Amino acid sequence: MSRGELPAAETLSSGVNADVVTAAERALGAVVVLWNRAGRDLEVSLSPIQLQTIEIIARHGEVNLRGLASELDAIPSSASRLCDRMEAAGLIIREGALADRREVVLRLTEEGQALFAELSERRRSAVAEALAGMTSASQRCLIDALTEFGRLCEQPDVAQPDVAQTPIMRDRSA
Repeated sequence: MSRGELPAAETLSSGVNADVVTAAERALGAVVVLWNRAGRDLEVSLSPIQLQTIEIIARHGEVNLRGLASELDAIPSSASRLCDRMEAAGLIIREGALADRREVVLRLTEEGQALFAELSERRRSAVAEALAGMTSASQRCLIDALTEFGRLCEQPDVAQPDVAQTPIMRDRSA
C-alpha cells in the first residue's frame, strides 16, 4: 500500500471506500452537535429552523419568500408563517421588492444581524477549540479535504435521490 492510499475495505456502489463514508458521517454528526451547542443560551431562544432562516438570509443579504421556502424545502405558506413569528420577534423585516412590489423581500433587522454575528462567533470559537487538538499537518490536510468536500456538497444534484433506487410513492387518492 502506497502513502495516502486507504487500506482495503468495502467499496460502495459509488466507488467510495465505506470506511471513508463512515468516518465522514461520524465527523459530520459531531459537527452538528457542536453547531447546535454553540446556538444554545443565545439571548433569544430560537428553533433550529429559525436559526437556519437567519443563516439563509444572512448569507444572501436578502431573499424573497419563495427562495427561502425553497432553501428550507418548505411550502411558501409554511415559510410565511415562520417569517410571521420571526418578524414579531424583531429578527427580520419584510418589504416589497423595488422591481416588483408584489414580491416580498426578507432582510435581517439589526437585532437579527447581531444575533447572527454572535452565533457565528460562538461557532467559530467552538470549531477553533476542537481544531486546536489536531496537529498542524492534520489541519493542513483538513483544509484541502474540507474545501473539496464543501464544493462537492454544494452541487445541486448531490443530495438528490437516485430515482432508479427510490421507492415509488403510492397513490393515496385511491
